[in-house]
Amino acid sequence: MKSISAPVVTGILRLTDFLLLLAGGWFASRLAVLMAGQYPGRAPLLLVTLVGAAVCCASLASAKAYTLERLRSVPLQIRLALKPLIVATGSLIACLFLLNAESFALRVWPFAWAMIGAVLLLVSRCGLSALIRRWIATGQFSRKIAIVGVNDFSREFIERLRDEDGFKIVGVFDDRQSRVPPVHAGIEVRGTVADLLARSREENIDVIVVALPLSAVDRIAHILEQLASMVGDVCLTTDLAGLKYSGHQFGGVGANPIISIKESPMKDWRAAKKACFDLTVAALALVLLSPVLALVALAIRLDSNGPILFRQPRLGFNNRMFLCYKFRSMHQDMTDLMADRQTTRDDPRVTRVGKWIRKLSLDELPQLLNVLNGTMSLVGPRPHAPNTKAADRLFTDVVRQYAVRHRVKPGITGWAQVNGWRGETRTVEEIENRVKCDLFYIDNWSLGFDMKIMIVTVLREIGSRHAF
Repeated sequence: MKSISAPVVTGILRLTDFLLLLAGGWFASRLAVLMAGQYPGRAPLLLVTLVGAAVCCASLASAKAYTLERLRSVPLQIRLALKPLIVATGSLIACLFLLNAESFALRVWPFAWAMIGAVLLLVSRCGLSALIRRWIATGQFSRKIAIVGVNDFSREFIERLRDEDGFKIVGVFDDRQSRVPPVHAGIEVRGTVADLLARSREENIDVIVVALPLSAVDRIAHILEQLASMVGDVCLTTDLAGLKYSGHQFGGVGANPIISIKESPMKDWRAAKKACFDLTVAALALVLLSPVLALVALAIRLDSNGPILFRQPRLGFNNRMFLCYKFRSMHQDMTDLMADRQTTRDDPRVTRVGKWIRKLSLDELPQLLNVLNGTMSLVGPRPHAPNTKAADRLFTDVVRQYAVRHRVKPGITGWAQVNGWRGETRTVEEIENRVKCDLFYIDNWSLGFDMKIMIVTVLREIGSRHAF
């Protein structure tokens, strides 16, 4: 099981609490009917319940009731919930007073809501606290940390982190293999920075800590350049232990002060929001576009021999290879699996149907399946085949920051595409501009940005002169 993000868990709990308190309002209205013999009315109660639920959840957050340590203890959660429930009940009474509610049912309803809300919260906390204790015991909340550098800084970092919960050191890495011991501060030295990069493609590493003195400027710069494409957070620990620190570039890993070099662009709620958006829209699009998909598949089958889908290996998230799905647009014996030769205008390898589906970008629609299987996103840097070239040079050799694109999932469309950088890449300048757009997208991502790119893609890029 993958590690669980604590901010996502606590965020879901806050939403669950809000929904439970809303449900409590409905149950309270039923109880008021039994006690008063009349229904207290729907319109004011919906508004008042929303206010009470919001006040209660905000008060719980203010009391720090959503931290993992406090969620482990049911008795503590009961104590922490008393004051928020009292404050929320007071807000309900105030709202009802302002709404001139005079019936006996409305006067009873706030206290019925408080009792039912307390029961619902208690039941949810009993189950949740047992689950959280189990997750903590099995390390599901632990952040995996890799350390670069065998020296006193890394030893002190490890010692300060050793007794803290929530962190797991997966290994120490150092390029000076002939000069470092096999074990450092009780942690195995697992290889070089290149070995760390390879390992990160097999498992998720949340934080990479570079432990070097500030005097080793050139070595730090070289290591950070190597780590530029890492998905996890990258930070520096150096001669900071005795310093007070403030500002956005400083932070901490446990009791260790660090300088944050770069953060993962997609983690916690950002990753959760993008994943939910991708899965929802992709599933809906597959359903709505199923007649189009069926017609294109039939046309390909009637036009030429060969499979309907073309499966091509491409570089994706965290520099991992994956199979990208497309409708086959070339003759079967002319398909270029590794993209040694880019598609050109009036390319003789393209079939009659292939020409039209490429022009309308319909050949990309099967990538909705990639979105559903988690290898792609709706919006992101376009994935390229391993041998794609610009000016007869591999993209990775042309642009030094090319691999940084892989810090997020590749997309069916992207900021580069809607800015005209799609299709054949003949010059170094074209791939440089494409990568520049991709890095801008990564640094400025938001759901609104994704929706803007998708709308522009539909309005401007279907039938684009760059599609052939």
